[in-house]
Formats: sequence, structure tokens, C-alpha cells
Amino acid sequence: MSRSLLSLPLAGLLAFSLFACESKDTPPAPAPEKVDEAKAKADALKPEAKAEAKPEEAKQPEAEAKVEAPKDEPKADEKAKAAPTDEAKAAAPKGETKPAADVAAKTTVPDAPNGILPKGAADKLVKAGGRPVVRLLAAGGEPRTVASYALVKGTSKPLRMGMELEMSMSAAGMNLPPTKMPRMVMTFDFSTGDKKGSDWPIEGTLKDVGVESQAPGQDKIAEALRPQLEPIKGLGMRYFVDEKGRVHDVTMSMPKAVPQAAQQMMAGMTQSIESMMAPLPDEPVGSGAKWEVIGRLTANGADLLQVSTFTLKERKGDVLTLDIAVKQLAAKDSVNPPGMPPGASARLVAFKSQGGGTSVLDTKDVAPSGGSMTVKSSMTLEVQVSAGGKTEKQNTSVDTNVTVSYSRK
Repeated sequence: MSRSLLSLPLAGLLAFSLFACESKDTPPAPAPEKVDEAKAKADALKPEAKAEAKPEEAKQPEAEAKVEAPKDEPKADEKAKAAPTDEAKAAAPKGETKPAADVAAKTTVPDAPNGILPKGAADKLVKAGGRPVVRLLAAGGEPRTVASYALVKGTSKPLRMGMELEMSMSAAGMNLPPTKMPRMVMTFDFSTGDKKGSDWPIEGTLKDVGVESQAPGQDKIAEALRPQLEPIKGLGMRYFVDEKGRVHDVTMSMPKAVPQAAQQMMAGMTQSIESMMAPLPDEPVGSGAKWEVIGRLTANGADLLQVSTFTLKERKGDVLTLDIAVKQLAAKDSVNPPGMPPGASARLVAFKSQGGGTSVLDTKDVAPSGGSMTVKSSMTLEVQVSAGGKTEKQNTSVDTNVTVSYSRK
């Protein structure tokens, strides 16, 4: 088994950070931007108003009045019925028009050729290292109430997180066909402390990590990977989360003698732990509500803009069932992946990353009750190497398909 192939599982774990909602240094998100409901309402009413003003519809009541009383002058009240007033016309469409808050707003994310945003476009939405923006797109149906976290002090049930990776690669005319890696499973314990202001302190510990073969030929890879992951058991993390699910001030305590590759992997895992807390909008929401979270993160040396769209499918008391769609764009084409040799540089030629899944959240709990997410990513890198007065360029393409699932033990 080649060394490069054995390193693919760790590369997959590093790729895990490509769909985390926030970076570990991301401060709490600001209050959601307000949707201009008045404008949305006016736009929603326009089609109804035009339909009311059609000539044939306006003449129809008068024709009926003439048939009923062709010789007699209609009474005043009959005239009122036959020819509705302007006030009646204005009021008529209101009962048929959806509330303005239910009209979905459009995303503010611009198009990106080849998945790479024009220079400065990402900064206009959110600065690198800045606070992610939570924006309500549609408030959903009635009844609507404000959704907030109200975490309960104490230790919660352990969280079991599994990851499955399929990866393919091509470089310099050599193609690595799609290869499925063994399933990796990590078990975390979380404890919630006393609330301080609007934040709860959270402490987490990685209690166990395992590798499960799921197909013929994966046994040798699993055997090689287990000793690399064993040292990270006992890893600790501490962070704060506010009432809207915004995570900040994350710190980690790494066990001694943890390999550098494992430390890089856990950096991506930290981002994923943060993403378990779905940020919630400030406005009241009901079934069908949609909101987006626009954030900035760095993954494997790439500066990414991430747009996560949440849809509230169901709400039963403190439990929210969410559909999640994720899309990522490169904020710029320059990239500095780990392990680059001296004299080498890289830039993105093309990038595409998107996916979706579901999550079941109890707003009194620090981790989801269950859920899964699948993300497909494809990138092409141009690597330039200068040595001995010569410069060579080579394109490398990597495709990954990652599925992460959550469950409680």
C-alpha cells in the first residue's frame, strides 16, 4: 500500500473543514439583517391589483344589474354592489395575498465564474475573520415565535459523529479512481456551565475515536490509520455559545505527542463542532421559515465564502427539524495548502462545493439529537514549482464526497 494512499483518510478529515459553518476564530454573529417587509408586500400585491383592473371583470357586475332591472333605475345600494368603490377594490386582494414576511428574499451572493469570486466581492459581504451575517429570507407560516437556545446546565448524552469519504484525484496524466475510505467515528462528551450574561460556557472532550472497515480492501488502510488517530483521544475544547447559537472564543487543549497531521485534522474538526449549533434569526419564525448564514472561513489554505440556508421543516416545542443547504465559493484564487514544498505556489483554477442535509436540534441541548450532511467538492489547482532556475506548472484535480452523520448514545 503506497504512502500517498494511506494519507488519503487524513486528507479527508482535513476536507471536513470545507463545510463547517464558522472558523474557530470567528466571533459571534451580529443580529440578522431585516427584510424590507413593506417593499415585499407592495411587490406581492401588484399582480393581484392588475388582475382586479381587467376591463371585462370591471364591467361584469353592471351587466348583471341590467338583466335584473332593465327598466328601473338601480337603487343606491345596488349601484354600490354593481360598481365597487376604490376602497373595496384595494381591500379585495388582501385576503388572497400571502403575508409579506412569507415572500422569500433573494440571496445577496453574486455569481462566481468557475466558483471563484471576483476580487473584493467576498469582503463586501463579510470580512475575512469577521462576523457571519444571519439574514431572514422568509418568516414562514403562522403561528410564529422567536426561536432561541436555552441550554440546560450539566453533562449531555455523548455525541457520536461518523464520517465517510470517497475521493478521486488526477495529476500529471495520472488518475486515481474513486476510492472509499474506512468510516471514522468519534465520540464526544459535552458539559454546559452556568450562563454568564447571554453566553453559556461549553466544555467538550474527545472520548474515543475509531476506524471501521466497510468494504473489502479497507482493512489495511484502517490498520494504518488507527495508530495515527489514537493520540488525539482526550483532546479537550472550550468555547462559548449565545442564545442565538453563535459560537465564539474556542480554545483547544491537545494531548502530548499528537502528530502534526492529526493536529491539522482536528483544526477542521473544531470547525465542524462549531457548526453543530445552527445560528437562529432574531425575528419570529414559523413552519417553512428560511434564513441564510453567510460566513468566511479558511480551509486547507483556501479563503472561502460559505452560504448556509436553513429551512424550518417542523417545530415541536423546543425541538427544531431543519433542512440545510450549503454552498461555498472561493473568495480569491490564491491558496496556500499545508505541506507545500519550498519554491512552490498554488492557485485555484476552478472550485465547486455544495451539499445538504438535515438536523434535529433541541434548543435546550448543546449538540444535535441527530442528522446528516453530504457535501460534494471539486477543485482544480495549478501548482507552480521553481527549482534550478526552471519553473514548471502542473494542474491537480481533487474530487471528494463526504458524508457526516450525528447521533446520541
